[in-house]
This record gives sequence, C-alpha cells and structure tokens, in this order.
Amino acid sequence: MKRLLVVITSLLLMTLLSACVESADGSSGEGGEQNLVISHFLPGQHPIQTQVFEDIGSTMNEETDGRITYELYPANALGDAGSQYDMAVTGEADIALSVYGYTPGRFPSVSVLELPFLAETAEHGSKILWNLYKEFPEIQEEHNETEPLFLFTAEPAQLISIDHKIESPEDLEGLRVRSPSPLGNKILESLGAAPVSMPMGDVYEALERGTVDVAMVPLETLYNYSFHEIAKYITVGNFSATPFFSVMNKDTYNNLSESDQELLKGLVGEERSAEAGRVFDVDGQKGKELAKENGAEFIELTDEQLKPWKDALKDVTQGWIQDMEKEGLPGQEIYERAKELKEEVKE
Repeated sequence: MKRLLVVITSLLLMTLLSACVESADGSSGEGGEQNLVISHFLPGQHPIQTQVFEDIGSTMNEETDGRITYELYPANALGDAGSQYDMAVTGEADIALSVYGYTPGRFPSVSVLELPFLAETAEHGSKILWNLYKEFPEIQEEHNETEPLFLFTAEPAQLISIDHKIESPEDLEGLRVRSPSPLGNKILESLGAAPVSMPMGDVYEALERGTVDVAMVPLETLYNYSFHEIAKYITVGNFSATPFFSVMNKDTYNNLSESDQELLKGLVGEERSAEAGRVFDVDGQKGKELAKENGAEFIELTDEQLKPWKDALKDVTQGWIQDMEKEGLPGQEIYERAKELKEEVKE
C-alpha cells in the first residue's frame, strides 16, 4: 500500500511540475504575466497611439484579467524611426511601428505601394498591402525576423505649394520638391522636378522660407503638421503612398500562451490594417477642410488630366519592376496583383 501511495504521489508531482513548466513557457494553459513595450516614432497624441495601440493594449489587459500590461513609447523615445524594426528584432521593444522607407532596400517588395496611382486612400492602400503580404512568400520572407501585426499606408501623397499652381507635369519643371522616399525621388525626377529629401518636421519652414517650392505629402499633414496655415495650392493626383509596419518580437509572441496568441490575432491583421489607414484618411479630411477654410485652392486632377502624368511616369513603374526582377523578386507579378487588388478591395 505504501509503495502504491508513493507511486501515486510521484505521478501527481510530475503532472503538477509539467503543468508549471508548460505555463511558464507559454506553450499551454492560461499564460503568465507579460508587459508589452510598444515603440513608435509618431507623436504621443497621434491617433495611431490613442486609437490603435491603446485599443490593442487595453483589450489584451482586460481580456487577460490584467496579466498582460503595456507601455507606450512614442516620438522615438526608445530609438529613432530607422531603428524601430531592429528594436523589434532584438527585443528592445516588444512591438514597434515605423515607415518601411526609413530602412531603404530592406523591404523592396513592399515599395510597390509607393508607385504612382495605386492607392486611392490610406484605407484602400492598407488593404492592398495586407493582401499582398498574405499572398506573396517573398514579402513574408522580408518580415521573417518578426511577427507582423498590421501593415498599412498613409494617404496618397499630393502636391502642396504656396506660390505654384500645379496642373500638368510641365508646371513642376525645375522646381524643388520635398520627396517622401527614394522612389519618390525617381517620380519627381521623371516629372522634371528636383527632389529634396527632408524630415516632415522641417517641411513647414522649408515651404514658408522657399527652401522648397512644393511638398509631396499626404493631406493629413494639412492637419497634423498645420500645413493648412500656409498652403495656397494643393494638387490631388495620388502620386505615391507611404507604407508602414507594426511588428512584434518573435520571442515575445512565441512566449504568449496559445489563448493569448489567439486573442492578439483577433486584434490585428487585415481589419486592424484597414483601421490604421482610416486614421490617416480621417485626419486628411480634417486637413482638407481647414485648408479650404483658409482659402487654399484644390486642383483635383480628372482621369483626362492625369493622362500626361501617367505617360511621364511609365518608366518609373517599369524601372521598379526591372529592379525587383534583378533581385530575384517577382516584380511584374506583384505589380499586376497590386493593380488587381486596387479594384478588388474598393468599398
């Protein structure tokens, strides 16, 4: 009888120990406590923080009865915009958000969204980007050091000026134009302009002082960066879109219990990508209204008026495809699929 009791006790202890180990490594059971460090480069009052990240963090906290907490570090508090992805890779941040273009050459396939005339709104561009990520292993491979949570774009870039009314490509000839990215440089050069790279925070003063003649920026800058105060002419043609990422450290994700991983998956993905895009669209509409109230003139290019622009930029698209193919990436296939998605994901 004593031997039987010893065996039963040993089995119970082994079962309990196994359960504790499984709970500690997050592979099963309820999961342990976890504080998620979330880092990004946007201002603390930006709706990406106040609406998107705070919703994810507070929902995780509530649904796990406080086991999962979060801390937000906006405005490059933990590292500059170009370091955010690597911070997620190394675990300096559990979750990071930034612009792909701040690490040029690292995510070549994603730059398809920067090509002209694809994204019509930020939400529209975000849906295109997330679906491309789901469908192309090459794009997934570019993110293989992290766990992508949501991918999105800002609004398409337009042309804002104080002194120059831009209606045709010829109107840009010789003008100094703030560019959003290396691909933006190629777009502007093809239009006869001189691209000037600078951080968004410097653009207001550059326009005001005449350091640049035109800024290639989304409409949300009229609101978030107060460009409505100085903008006189705004040409709307959807010339490019800036893609963003939000990714998670792989170890952090793998250490979550299965139930916590499922909870997180329900808070990210395609719907969250679309929502992040909508944030920019809402601010773009606010900016547009403010600029109109301040007397700005909007030149919204019709399909007919866009024809010379599209002719001038054909080589940019073809050059992007060729550059991708040289790197062994299916550039033509990605671009053609992006054009199909442009129609498929419209509301």
